[in-house]
Amino acid sequence: MKIWAHRGCSYRFPENTLSSFREALEYEITGIELDIQLSKDGEIVVIHDETVDRTTDHTGYVKDYTLAELQAMKIRGDENEHVPTIREVLELIREDCFSRGILLNIELKNSEVRYEGMEQMILDLVKEYDMEPYIIYSSFNPESVAQLKKMRPDLHVGALAEYESRCLEICEASGADALHPFIKRIDIPDLRIRSDRPVRAWNVWQFEPFYPDGGDIEIQDLPALEAVGVTDIFTNAPELYVSRHA
Repeated sequence: MKIWAHRGCSYRFPENTLSSFREALEYEITGIELDIQLSKDGEIVVIHDETVDRTTDHTGYVKDYTLAELQAMKIRGDENEHVPTIREVLELIREDCFSRGILLNIELKNSEVRYEGMEQMILDLVKEYDMEPYIIYSSFNPESVAQLKKMRPDLHVGALAEYESRCLEICEASGADALHPFIKRIDIPDLRIRSDRPVRAWNVWQFEPFYPDGGDIEIQDLPALEAVGVTDIFTNAPELYVSRHA
């Protein structure tokens, strides 16, 4: 089973922050997952929710703030942290990608807010950093998934949806390379007969809380998940599954 740090080590550090990603790199993970959106002035920023309400001391939509305004906000749980740009993250993990093969799953948060041009922007930036072999793209927006594959058929793109069966439908329609379903909606008993694509399953905050909320975290039965075709998991607490990097 391949283990990914979901928004970094987000059980012990604020999600989608440099400290969360930096900690994740201390472990023998397969990769890091994060989310991107666009600021009012067109900068690619790393934040999950379409609004800043939950993770900062402000309210309102990400799209309505400039980069300077977003980075001046205080992050809940660590006022020394800030909303990072994707450039900052690429610079942080680049050497680990080259030396260790660490992968980066970039989720385009473009379902509720359709950020026009985001696909080309992120592809251009990844190319600038010479990191194309280490990037997986994903989105809950089937149109964005299809657009990425149309723009660059060689890209590795994951179809995000609640149910595994819906992920497979999107893959078959768009040519996407992987299924990214909710870990409790693995609903295809014969998946390996139908597809050999990777299945990277994610969980929700009720079972994997984010820092600083705390609470019990659900530990996965990895052999049971492997038996139904899951190949990878995104987890807020990768440290519970893998050892520290030597």
